[in-house]
Amino acid sequence: MRKYQYAIVIGRFQPLHLAHQDLIEYSLTLAERVIVILGSARSAPDVKNPFTPSMREEIIRACFPADAGRLVFRAVRDYPYNDHVWTTEVQNVVNETTDYADARVALVGFFKDKSSYYLNLFPQWDFEEFYCADKKKLALNATAIRDKYFAEDDEWRDFVSPAVARYLDAFRRTDYYPNLRGEFEYLKKYREDTQFKGVPYKPVFLTTDAVVVQSGHILVIRRGFQPGRGLLALPGGFLAENMTLEDSAIKELKEETQIRVPVPVLRGSIRASHVFDYPERSLRGRTVTFAYHIELEPNLKEGLPRVKGGDDAKKAFWLPLSALGEKEDEFFEDHIHIIRYFLGL
Repeated sequence: MRKYQYAIVIGRFQPLHLAHQDLIEYSLTLAERVIVILGSARSAPDVKNPFTPSMREEIIRACFPADAGRLVFRAVRDYPYNDHVWTTEVQNVVNETTDYADARVALVGFFKDKSSYYLNLFPQWDFEEFYCADKKKLALNATAIRDKYFAEDDEWRDFVSPAVARYLDAFRRTDYYPNLRGEFEYLKKYREDTQFKGVPYKPVFLTTDAVVVQSGHILVIRRGFQPGRGLLALPGGFLAENMTLEDSAIKELKEETQIRVPVPVLRGSIRASHVFDYPERSLRGRTVTFAYHIELEPNLKEGLPRVKGGDDAKKAFWLPLSALGEKEDEFFEDHIHIIRYFLGL
């Protein structure tokens, strides 16, 4: 009989590396069953999160063929601006999975860096700290592995098991890979080109976004260029050096959607604004956005204002609010979270 009935392991596993594998293996020695909670569910694929939850489950199961029946997989969304919602979702999936209220449950993990703070959020479960005597293995970094993978530097193979390597080789032959590889190269050059010269500071980018709503619809664009080519996004762009935040937001809105609403009406329809500054919200670098919630008055006679994609937008259109759920994994960066903040969805 093992110490626990359930052990919980939380991670993105993008991809599963050797230290991750040891963590799950250790959890299997502690508990009858291991609940693997996969983060970043329903996120649009990018070079940080290239693999869907089902892909990651397939990878992990391939590494534990003898224990496949003891592994339970659940996926949770990211909530970068609300830890309470994320914590609740994790608690819910665990409660739904465990058989009874007094089950012996432990959270298993190790405090690697500041991103490990989530291990402190679940005092209702025992905590079992994972320890690995191999310091090099313990220091493995999935970001560095992804960088080598997309750079087509085969050194990444040293840090994953043969089963993972086979899956990643197969992934290169899918339709997903070329766009991700192109995005990786774009971001690499972008970060190099935007580095300050002669000063010890990294650049901080300021952008504006517009959350325009009318009659149960939200105005969105389809991005025409990297990063995030083809993804849904809010109309917006970088803050112009000679403009106020509000003026810049309206300018970008007009340029990208060509919305047939006069500027004074747009300005008078601003209901709220908010700063979104999650440090990792953009892969381009440290990017802070100022978003404006614009609520246009319903107009049954005229209907929704005409829009047309322009500037960086391949397409602009009105999306029913009811479609946000099914489309959430098509949204660029944290734009779905910005929308939910203002609309309470």
